Amino acid sequence: MPGGRYDSSKTRVAPFFDHLLERDPTGADWLGPLLALPEYGSGRASVPASLGELHDHAWGDSERALDPPASLLRWLVRNLKCPSSMKRDQLRPERRDLIDGDVERIGEGLRLLDDGPGGRSWYVMEGPSYPDAYLATSDAVIVIEGKRTERGPTTATTWMPVRLQMLRHLDAAFEIAGPRTLLGFFMVEGPADGSLPEVWREACAQTLDPELLERSLPHRSPEERQWIAEAFLGAVTWQRAAEVLGLPDGVLPDEV
Repeated sequence: MPGGRYDSSKTRVAPFFDHLLERDPTGADWLGPLLALPEYGSGRASVPASLGELHDHAWGDSERALDPPASLLRWLVRNLKCPSSMKRDQLRPERRDLIDGDVERIGEGLRLLDDGPGGRSWYVMEGPSYPDAYLATSDAVIVIEGKRTERGPTTATTWMPVRLQMLRHLDAAFEIAGPRTLLGFFMVEGPADGSLPEVWREACAQTLDPELLERSLPHRSPEERQWIAEAFLGAVTWQRAAEVLGLPDGVLPDEV
């Protein structure tokens, strides 16, 4: 999202990936080395030996919208709670009925979801997820959350007090990955030596915390939560990635 002079999309994500894509549109030169860089992930993610050619990508002004899982939307209709940031009388009557456990209203919401999500309709409690970079090959789907000035990742949505940002991306990408390997990681700002700041080490630990996994993915089975957790590679700084991948000085501007 836009962020002023130090907008991470314009000063980090877009110039970083634009440069790599121009250097090698297939990704063969840089995708494997990039995926080897993140730390503090599950340690169980299996990066395919052969990723195949990059055939789809999105970032910057063309961020890819990943729809929320239908199973999550149905879970929210059945288990809706009033957000602490809202007062009950601020809610639409239909949503108040859901919070009250009105069986007829819940059934109506589920039937409407079966007809297809309705954007901002009363029975839809989560919108699309927008990873800062989306990469897809014949063998892998990769979602990346890029940060610069933020002090940590987003950890909640309007209707879920715990919904960790990376898990949200991976949850949505899980729906479209099919037999391909699912992978995700943070790219964040760090010191000149490329080391990962403590706040992002902690964010990685939170992403893998069993309780937070369950609360972020209540609609998933234990096996699915494990698969999604194992897809998390961790985090790497822009500084380290730029150095290892040989980006020339000046590719990543200090400000817009």
